[in-house]
Amino acid sequence: MIFLARQVHLFRCAAFALITILVSTQQSVAQEWVWAPELPAGAELPAIEALDHTGTVRRFDDLVGEKGLLLVMSRSFDWCPYCIRQLQQMVEATPEFAAFGVNLATMTYDPVATLAEAAVDHDVDFPLLYDADTKHVKAMGILNSQYEPGHRAYGIPYPGIFLVDRNGVIVHKYSDQDYRLRPELDVVLEAAAKL
Repeated sequence: MIFLARQVHLFRCAAFALITILVSTQQSVAQEWVWAPELPAGAELPAIEALDHTGTVRRFDDLVGEKGLLLVMSRSFDWCPYCIRQLQQMVEATPEFAAFGVNLATMTYDPVATLAEAAVDHDVDFPLLYDADTKHVKAMGILNSQYEPGHRAYGIPYPGIFLVDRNGVIVHKYSDQDYRLRPELDVVLEAAAKL
């Protein structure tokens, strides 16, 4: 009986130790996650050259406002409800960003026709950019590695926001490891007001 009690005690201690290790490992991994790790604040945003929802080629110089650009990297405006909700919030906040001299743009892997539909459906008056061949998400280091070429979701980014000044320098970036969680635009507006 004593032997059995010791075995149960040892098993409980081992289980507790294993759980402690797993929890601390998960916390460590969560703390180590950094969105766009090669593009910290102060770095220059990689060059942009992409078709918008009207089929027009857009570059940074014609996207940026007097003070800067808010570039939102989204998964899809076709099937991602979190991206669509964020797009709707951006439409509502456009006048506030414009008051600070900051233009808005988004980028997804959605083809131009899908972006054109989204622009009409959500009454968007800022550029929705098409990231052909995942060129931009690769340059930014945010290509979602969960999906392989050939998968319908291949080419989506880990979503997030770059707030960039007039010269293309990243001032702030916002993201969450959980793609369902999107930054509150009020926080981004506060930063935009300081550009």
